[in-house]
Amino acid sequence: MRPCQWPSLRQQLLLMVIAAPSVVASVIPPVVRTDLESSVRDDLQDTMQLSDSPSKERAKWQDNRHEEDAASTPILVASEDDNHTHDGNVQSVVTRRATSANIPTPFDSNLSPNFTSDSCPKFFNKFLSDPKFTNCYALSMYLRDSSSFFQTLKSAAATSRLLDLACAADFNQCSSLMSDLASRITKSDACGKDYELGNPVVTNAYLDMVIYEPMYHSTCLKNPSTGDYCFVDAVSNTPNPADYDIYFLPYGSSITNPPYPTCSKCVQASMDIFSQWAQKSGQPLASSYLPTGKSINSKCGVHFTNIDITVASDATPSGTTAFARPHGLFTACVLVWSIGVGLWGWF
Repeated sequence: MRPCQWPSLRQQLLLMVIAAPSVVASVIPPVVRTDLESSVRDDLQDTMQLSDSPSKERAKWQDNRHEEDAASTPILVASEDDNHTHDGNVQSVVTRRATSANIPTPFDSNLSPNFTSDSCPKFFNKFLSDPKFTNCYALSMYLRDSSSFFQTLKSAAATSRLLDLACAADFNQCSSLMSDLASRITKSDACGKDYELGNPVVTNAYLDMVIYEPMYHSTCLKNPSTGDYCFVDAVSNTPNPADYDIYFLPYGSSITNPPYPTCSKCVQASMDIFSQWAQKSGQPLASSYLPTGKSINSKCGVHFTNIDITVASDATPSGTTAFARPHGLFTACVLVWSIGVGLWGWF
């Protein structure tokens, strides 16, 4: 095994340059971010033109670090049917080989102390520490309500390891658990009062639970061209930030303005999944799917997504609000970080 070495000065400077857009974005008001966003995207394009594809660079980096990561990297060789049937032994092996330090936690930075009842924080603490819940590794709970998940997104390898765990989880058991939690969180002996008052922590948690199923199926799709998860490719291997925006549709966020997602098999397969849940009662996709589908079809062709469906009438659950499309700068910064990690071995 190669001995651990501190990054050289050149490596540290590279990371500082890569991290700068994210730091600046946190302090610059949205009204002046337009030029900065364009600059970040231009820099991203330049980086990709000067090197091999991000997937090839990440492959080189992973090969170099293979021995170092062997002890902590979960290995899951899955068949095409593994998104629907799960072997408990496979799940236990993957779980054992993952380290808790690599696993993000929902609501790790925004659990408000301003609950109106003592029962609500107790409810959160109970389900967040329940192994039945944590072993689901629900992406719907991470994507917008976990700051540690943002750290995971900076590494394609770490994101893939997390998806290995999430997609090996018992779907039926986790789906039933999320449905039960969504029902209980609105009760008076849990967080009912806060839910009625629109406490964002509570309404976010409720919505995260409700959309577990479409998020599970979409994030577990694999790209037939690369063999990677479509979600990982959307974060790490594409210059188009809208490919990542697709995963916010289940929260009720629509894509109705450019940039539109890539006309790829991954996007098409995700939209096929979303079309099914858009027809189900209580799913925010009922309001976000059709506008997005029409917009994507304007770029990719009239038959790229199926817009000949009847969506459910009650789109957004009571007490919740649709989640806005993420700012393009955020997605671009994630992409820059991912590519920077891939280029680490060059310096």
